[in-house]
Amino acid sequence: MKIALLTHRRSLKCASVASALAARGIRIALIICEQPQVAPAGARLRALMLERGPGALADKLRARLGLPRDAAPQASAPSDRALDAASCGAQHGIALLDLPDLTSSASLERLRAEAIDLMIHAGAGILRAPLLAVPRLGVLNAHMGVLPRYRGMNVAEWAAWEGGPLGATVHWIDPGIDTGRIIRIAPVAGRGLGSVASLRAAVDAAQIDALAEVVEAIVASGQPPTAAPQARADGRQYFTMHPQIAELLEQRLAQSQ
Repeated sequence: MKIALLTHRRSLKCASVASALAARGIRIALIICEQPQVAPAGARLRALMLERGPGALADKLRARLGLPRDAAPQASAPSDRALDAASCGAQHGIALLDLPDLTSSASLERLRAEAIDLMIHAGAGILRAPLLAVPRLGVLNAHMGVLPRYRGMNVAEWAAWEGGPLGATVHWIDPGIDTGRIIRIAPVAGRGLGSVASLRAAVDAAQIDALAEVVEAIVASGQPPTAAPQARADGRQYFTMHPQIAELLEQRLAQSQ
């Protein structure tokens, strides 16, 4: 089965997914990197916060000043999760395909020529219907929230803020935002999560593990797994959590210990 990851050059999720699949003996044939035009600095910062959460700005400032991250473990070698897409491909021996976009006729024709069976969203942007129709089985995504209730951004934080269920969801991508058919939900226990960082780490680990299990089952059977459709009215879409709310959530999580 030919499997490809959809990502961009700076994404760190690609390495997490590739490592989890490699640990199960699953071979990735291709990493597809979209290289959109460089956005203005403000837009790049907003995108960074959407991808990595409210702590992204502080991390970026520490990196510019050459300061270590708070409570960052001292490691003798960089973690797989610190690798960008190109480094991940080199480490795992996966071919890298750079495309200027994932929407043009030329890019879609190039991807059709690869005869890909399964694509996995691993840090790319919003995917359009023509791309979703390219792989034989479809495009998988691992989402850091329990669908359909929590769609959109910072959903692990919003679930903790509201006292809702914590967990991750593996689903097929459709043209909507987190509205595709649900394959698996991986619950996450709320106990012992004393910070936003630990909350996100726990949900991230759950989503990567659940995704790897689903892909392993697909590879073994050669068939798509059973999936339940969502009703759009069953959930709501969340947006980036304001830093002040994130700070209050941080305090609440710390006090819960």
